[in-house]
Amino acid sequence: MRSASAKRNGLTEELLDEGVAQHATSTRLSPAQKIALRYCEMMATDPEAIDAGFHRELRRHYDEAEVVELTAFIGFNIGYHTFFGTLGFYPMFAPDGRLVSQEESARIYGATPVSLAGPGAAR
Repeated sequence: MRSASAKRNGLTEELLDEGVAQHATSTRLSPAQKIALRYCEMMATDPEAIDAGFHRELRRHYDEAEVVELTAFIGFNIGYHTFFGTLGFYPMFAPDGRLVSQEESARIYGATPVSLAGPGAAR
């Protein structure tokens, strides 16, 4: 877990992994969580596919202000991930939530952590 506040709110590494790899078929995630994760994936990989029909589906779970907040959060995080990946930065937090140096993070997460393994990421 890379965030102490997320850990306090019940997020586990297992749930995080499930959300990333299997969100569409997960039995532990709510429909609202599944569509939010689908929205993240679409914004990152196929933003042109986000059409009026998808927005109607989003609005079944989120009001307009929540959709704007979710959109901003996803967009900023895609940008941050791209920025940090380009510079080869490692996660700032250890699995136990401690803030760690880049050197310690490299020891914890290995040569290429998952967060840097995407397309265009620094190696």
